[in-house]
Amino acid sequence: MTTSIASRINNTISSYSPGIIFTYSDFSLPKENEFALAQSLSRLAKKGEIVRVEKGKYCKPRKTSFGNLRPDVSEIVKALTRRGDKITGYATGISIYNQLGFTTQMSNTITIASINPQPAREVSGYRIKFLRKGFEFEERDIPLLQLLDAIKDIKKIPDSNPTEVLNAIIKKIKYTSSLKLKRLVQLALNYNSSTRALLGAILEQYRKDVSVSTIYKTLHPLTKYSLNLSKEVMPNQSKWNIE
Repeated sequence: MTTSIASRINNTISSYSPGIIFTYSDFSLPKENEFALAQSLSRLAKKGEIVRVEKGKYCKPRKTSFGNLRPDVSEIVKALTRRGDKITGYATGISIYNQLGFTTQMSNTITIASINPQPAREVSGYRIKFLRKGFEFEERDIPLLQLLDAIKDIKKIPDSNPTEVLNAIIKKIKYTSSLKLKRLVQLALNYNSSTRALLGAILEQYRKDVSVSTIYKTLHPLTKYSLNLSKEVMPNQSKWNIE
């Protein structure tokens, strides 16, 4: 490897803030230099100057008096859910429900919903778990999908009861634009019937400016959904067969 290439590699790495993940493509080297780049990054990782997140993806460690810190969770998620300009997944599960205020429980597991799920593994001390997402979505949809996931998991979210989670969800829906809620309704059609029913009930009760007729038509009139929600919070739940 020539000195000029080594300098470009060192200068590029120096330009990144600690915790930011970078890949081979960030070095803008010719294809014929990719092997030398891979060897150089591997040597730097062995020296502890950078951290290997997964094949072809590295970051500068965040150094403290207590040792090196792990990469930001958001950076790990980005590394595992982007293929060039294409978004293939997003973070969900307990860590996101904690960020959204639906639970106080923390988790060392990063759950990723992905159209291209991978085997579970450990990355920088985090356990990574993948769930299959069986439909295409856009980056702008991710906050809406995370909200739908919480509605779907409303009985499973730890350190909270369904009504507590429901109140937090309602608060977010009250302050979401009509345009985004219409998109939320479209995305909900990809979810199970209990998720659709609860979303329909919430919107009918608290956002009458958004039509829920599309959702209502998808539900079987004899199917019941046992969610154990407060009737004071959801007075219209019987119409949606929610018990």
